[in-house]
Amino acid sequence: MKKTILALALLAVVFFVNAQSAAPRFGTAKNQDNTARVLTYAYITGTDGTGADTLKTVPSNFYTYYRISNVSDSTGISITNTSQSYAGDNITVIASGNSGGFVKFIGSNWLSTGKATLSTNGRAVINFVFDGTKWVEACRDVQ
Repeated sequence: MKKTILALALLAVVFFVNAQSAAPRFGTAKNQDNTARVLTYAYITGTDGTGADTLKTVPSNFYTYYRISNVSDSTGISITNTSQSYAGDNITVIASGNSGGFVKFIGSNWLSTGKATLSTNGRAVINFVFDGTKWVEACRDVQ
């Protein structure tokens, strides 16, 4: 019986350690750090190849920028887990390429209005905010 309780306790600890955070990366109470000293940034680049490409990622920064160039057909972005995401984290996807190329958001960790299809100018900027559970699309500008 003691071994069962110990095993369940260890399993619970592992679950809570790996879970995403519904709290922000910075402190919100009095005398906590709200100066942005603990905030981190990432700029990740990629190029669309021939055929369906997928960028698999685990966001772990306050601001993460994904710059995808030469989108000619389709590029997918998949968040494999949200274990390192905190409420209020931001993702900005910056895509450029040919008319008709598109960026899609794969998996259940996104709340998006769908794929972003590039038109004549071939530019797209899509912003997401982590709400503690999912990455929610905040706005997009697709041209």
